[in-house]
Amino acid sequence: MRIFSFSLLPALLCALLPVGSQASTLALTAAHQACGVNAIASAPPPPAAQQRLAQSQVTSGVRDIAWVWLGSPTSRYPHAALGSRQHAASLHVLPSLAHAQLQTYSLPLHRVFEDRIPRLVDLDGDGHDEIILVEADALQGAALVVYGLRNGSVAELARGPYAGSSFRWLNPVGVADFDGDGLLDLASVTTPHIGGVLTLHHYRPPRLEPYARPTDVSNHRMGELEQQLAVVVPQANQRPVILIPDMQLTALQALRWDSPGQWTELARPLALPARVERFTPLDGGGCLKLTDGSWWRVILAP
Repeated sequence: MRIFSFSLLPALLCALLPVGSQASTLALTAAHQACGVNAIASAPPPPAAQQRLAQSQVTSGVRDIAWVWLGSPTSRYPHAALGSRQHAASLHVLPSLAHAQLQTYSLPLHRVFEDRIPRLVDLDGDGHDEIILVEADALQGAALVVYGLRNGSVAELARGPYAGSSFRWLNPVGVADFDGDGLLDLASVTTPHIGGVLTLHHYRPPRLEPYARPTDVSNHRMGELEQQLAVVVPQANQRPVILIPDMQLTALQALRWDSPGQWTELARPLALPARVERFTPLDGGGCLKLTDGSWWRVILAP
């Protein structure tokens, strides 16, 4: 068994960490395919979802939304961050109520969904699902947007800042209470290919308000379909930690947002044998697939 790890920071470096932080260790252990975790079988999606955008996911929900997917393929925004110049122009939501009608939300001609994964989360704890997606505007680039069902129809609930110009993209990381206020926040990386900026957002409809921005990270390879290259790791009695690659996708960082409003690097960056291809969450860390075909289990240890 091969194990790659970095020891705890030396005492001198520990003294430079924010007060109250604890240095940790990132350990990398060789694993079998998918780290031995079997995929959970799910019910087949509704027939209407067969018309979805190619290579996009159908997402099932457990609250007021039964299914959600992206449709109306279009090439009106020819950016190939995800490997194709085709993107979705519509969002399709099937409510979970019996005999409910399929609801469709269509974007104006200057915008598309530059995304492949509708993400369902109850952001405000009201028992209703919110849908997290990446939109792109022809002039202003990508933005993180939240949708939901209101009075039986799909409505935009909150929107974050645009990336700034055409063909500037962002990629979601995950959802957690990153600042410890008891409310869920959204994490994403803006421009993950040209100087990635990890940004945390408060969900404050009608806005997603950014409040933290470290740089030089990435959670995507240009032109690749896979969007999951970072994971959020819950910690007992602590704020959650984001495990995320550097810009070269060859080292992992462990970052936590701590009081009084600063990032804590919990462990020294962990060098990898090859670039990250996929990173899925596991208890205490995640499962890495690298571009050389190898699989590794990552653990964040105190």
